[in-house]
Amino acid sequence: MDKLKVGVIGAGFFAEKHLEVLTALEDVEVAALCSGGHPRIHALADRFKIERTYTDLERMFEEVSPDAVFVLVNVTRMVEVASACLKRGVPTLLEKPPGLSAAEARGLRDLAAAHDCPNMVGLNRRFYSVMRHAREAILEVGPLVSVMIEAPERLWEYKTGAHPQEVVSGLLFANGIHSIDLLRYFGGDVKQVHVFSGQWEEEQKNSFGALMRFESGAMGQYIANWMSPGGWSVTLYGMNRRVVLKPLERGVLIDGSGAETPLAVDEVDTLFKPGLYAQDLYFLDCVREGRKVSYPAADLADAVKTMELIEEIAEGDCS
Repeated sequence: MDKLKVGVIGAGFFAEKHLEVLTALEDVEVAALCSGGHPRIHALADRFKIERTYTDLERMFEEVSPDAVFVLVNVTRMVEVASACLKRGVPTLLEKPPGLSAAEARGLRDLAAAHDCPNMVGLNRRFYSVMRHAREAILEVGPLVSVMIEAPERLWEYKTGAHPQEVVSGLLFANGIHSIDLLRYFGGDVKQVHVFSGQWEEEQKNSFGALMRFESGAMGQYIANWMSPGGWSVTLYGMNRRVVLKPLERGVLIDGSGAETPLAVDEVDTLFKPGLYAQDLYFLDCVREGRKVSYPAADLADAVKTMELIEEIAEGDCS
């Protein structure tokens, strides 16, 4: 079987985690590593035995002709770099978020459609094995009734760290997508949303509460307070059972008697960053087989729906 030639664009933390997966796949060759100036590029190339490194994206495309590319750059460069890949029609996996606004995501979606470019957004929590097992545990006895997500953020760390102001002010898009997308992963498309927000001793909103109804009839709740510590959690309510994931990498099934059963975690989620192995393998299988990306994955068209939900929450009533 011929190996798929993959180009990896980016040399930061997430690029390293993807490279751990890609170099473990026998039918994949990481043919090139490209970065506009990240100091770790040569260290990563040495570690993962990647012979070709580039600082010029166009040159990489011309000399390597990859079968697929992984765009793993900082969110502030995502639109620029992803656009260059989508215009070439090369199957592209781009890390989330696909921009810092719903408008930027729609622009990428439209560009991909115009150039008939297969694409996928790297929402790796959709591929956590524990998420899959949680969903299956609810649905095996009946429909999902409700999903509740609590997702505090450490706003003070973003403000005092080396993050551009556009990331700090767009934090609900930049990092909130991790949790907000899970509402749609579990509940499906959203039919109706009611949002309230607060602004506590900050120059930007830092408290959000949203209640929504999905097309399925199930309800969703989203709570995010950025002035208080705490970890993310997901609670699924079904017929005579409940699933709690806290932290998101572990889960417990609670039945009608109150008995608790830990959810299984697939081995690949202990060997690699959770969700990445299954996600990257899914994308590359789609490329190899010429299949369209579909649930549980998200292409740009689907990710736009999440970005628009984030926009609704971000613009919620603060009076």
